[in-house]
Amino acid sequence: MTDTVTEIDRDQIASDFRKLLADHLPQEAIDNAVAHLESAPRAAATTAYPANGSVASLIVYTKCQCTILNGGKTFDGSAWGVTFPGGGALKGDVYTDDINKLYAKTSSFTLVATPVYTSFIFMDDSGNTLGSFQAGSISTVGGIGGGSGHWH
Repeated sequence: MTDTVTEIDRDQIASDFRKLLADHLPQEAIDNAVAHLESAPRAAATTAYPANGSVASLIVYTKCQCTILNGGKTFDGSAWGVTFPGGGALKGDVYTDDINKLYAKTSSFTLVATPVYTSFIFMDDSGNTLGSFQAGSISTVGGIGGGSGHWH
């Protein structure tokens, strides 16, 4: 696990996710994502994969990328929502209990960006959480968004 991610308060990420997306996602999808965020780093079946990423925001459109290091795949996503414009680099970990399912089934994601951390929550077509990218931010982007993306 990277030092940057160790310093991020995952309970704060879960709390922010619940508050910021209360009027934007179905409650079941929020509950599913929050359960993942709260348990992922501590769950025995969950693996942390070191990753780097980036965000680039044009206020209502944000381009997001995340690459799992050491031979992993890259996620490319496009999110719509209200964010502070700019861009930046991300360094953290991807958490999932099934990397192959994450790669194969991710069709959408939710972005939560603050001055301290950025989180991508990866979901399948049914809104089930497959994993998350939790990263410390060196970025001017702040806000929330959701959209589509895939691993390659």
